[in-house]
Parts: sequence; structure tokens; C-alpha cells
Amino acid sequence: MKMKAKLIVNPVSGTDAAPNYLQTINESLRQKFHDLDIVMTTGAGDATQAAARAVEQGCSHLFIAGGDGTLNEVLNGVMRLEGAATKITFGLIPLGTGNDFAVALGLPEDVPAALDILLAGRTIEVDVGQLNDRFFVNVSAGGFIAEVSDAVNPQLKSLAGKLAYLVGGAQVLFDYDPVETSVQLIEEARSFALTMQMFAVCNSRLVGGGRLIAPDARTDDGLLDVCFIEAMSTLDFIGLLTRVSKGDHVEDERVHYFKARELRMEFARAVKVNTDGEVFETRECRYRVLPKAARFIAGEAPYSTASVGD
Repeated sequence: MKMKAKLIVNPVSGTDAAPNYLQTINESLRQKFHDLDIVMTTGAGDATQAAARAVEQGCSHLFIAGGDGTLNEVLNGVMRLEGAATKITFGLIPLGTGNDFAVALGLPEDVPAALDILLAGRTIEVDVGQLNDRFFVNVSAGGFIAEVSDAVNPQLKSLAGKLAYLVGGAQVLFDYDPVETSVQLIEEARSFALTMQMFAVCNSRLVGGGRLIAPDARTDDGLLDVCFIEAMSTLDFIGLLTRVSKGDHVEDERVHYFKARELRMEFARAVKVNTDGEVFETRECRYRVLPKAARFIAGEAPYSTASVGD
């Protein structure tokens, strides 16, 4: 059976390395996909439109050469078309700054090694998170952490690489004001309120280039891992952030960490929220999980239930 594929390339992902790898990626993918269309994005929304066109053109595979943000655009281009996700297999070529979801898929940052895995074609089904009318596969986060995402612009990523998140965090740290938040856990029919420094609703474990924000998250367990961090002094918050790299921040009494299928959050003011790095402002977040709604090519994915035997 002839397979038709599309490669969507973000030339300014991460350290702007994508164009340097384009010939290697093209030659590698054409070993298996002779009918390969290549699209180079030039601005926001291009990847979403290209993904939607790929579905309309009958592509069976969508390859993304970029980072988590580019992947998010492509995912939304497919998920917004009813029934399209069941027809598409996603393949991620990690060329971003953080590449957090690539880690969840067991994909190395070395491009030739990642291409070998993609050509092998082993697939897994992963959950998809939904925030209002947006979709995500890695993490959606708000408050301080979304302010950092907004501060980490493409210029900073190009200059600092993975250190961009540390630089961006330092820029935001002393200016951010916590927000009063009302939370409703739909499944439990339970509500509570707290003053929030930041939050993360996670399908996978990592955020911000390798920070272990959700140590118990699995990509295919039909649940979202939720991490709320209460307001605290700047010095206390700095101390807590140093624990996120190891994931033991969840043991702190000011951190609320639990699993949920659906929840709603309302904020006293508009706050910045991101979905896999794409930032917007809102006063309300409605989250739910779509179990095993997308299919990805993966290596030995470390964060799926299948790989750990849970």
C-alpha cells in the first residue's frame, strides 16, 4: 500500500538548526515514503493549516521537524477536524529548545538516531489533553510558568538554548503576582479555592527543557496529572523550583498534586496560560483528557504505562 506523507518544518525552532538537517531528513524519510510533501513554515498558524491540508490530501503520516510548539500547532490542525486523528500517524523530529515530549516518546535529540526510530515505525497511542478549544499532548501550564514561556522568545532561545528557560525565569521571578483561583473537580463534584503561584496540567512528565513537573504522569493512562503551587515568598519559591528538576517538589505541603479526568479553573484576573509552549490569556480554563486519541511513532517510550508495566 502506497503511503503519502507530509513533512512540516519550522526553520526557526530551537537554535534555528532545522534547515541544516533538511537534506538528511528528506533523504531518510524518502526511503520509506516516496510520496513526501515538504512544507516550510514562515509564521504562526502555518503548521496548523499545513496539517489540516495534509488530512484533506489523504496523508497517512505527518512528520514535524521542530519543537513542542510546532508539534502543538500540527496537533491542533488535525484534532479540530472530526475523526482525522484516527487516520494520521505523527512523527516528531526533535529540533526544539526543550523537546520535552520527544523524551516522552523515547526519541533522542540526535537527528539521525531519531530518524532511525521513525523509519522503524513502532507506534503508540497517547492521550490528548484539551484546554477550552485547544489541544495539547505534553503540558498546559499557567501563572508564573506561562509568564516564563512568554519571556522565552525565539531570539532568547537562539542565544541561550536550554538556558533560555533559566534566563526567562529570572526575568519573571520578582514581578509575578499570584492569582486567586477557584477550582472545580468535575468527576468528584468538589470545589475549592487557593491563591496560585503557578499550575501545570500534564499529560507527560517534563516541562521547560527537562523539569520533572509531573513525576507520576503517563502518556496513555487516561488521566491528567495536576500540579498546583500555592503563593509563597520569592525566596521560598526559588527553593521550591530547585526541587522540580528531581520531581520531589510534590512532597511540599504547599503543592497540590493529583490526577483528574476533567477540571475547571476560574481566575480573579486574566492570566497567561500555555499549551505545549503556545501562550494566550484567559480567565477560565476547562480541562479534560481524550484517552489514546493520537498515534505517534516512538522508541522505547519511558513514560507510558506499556513501557513500565503499570
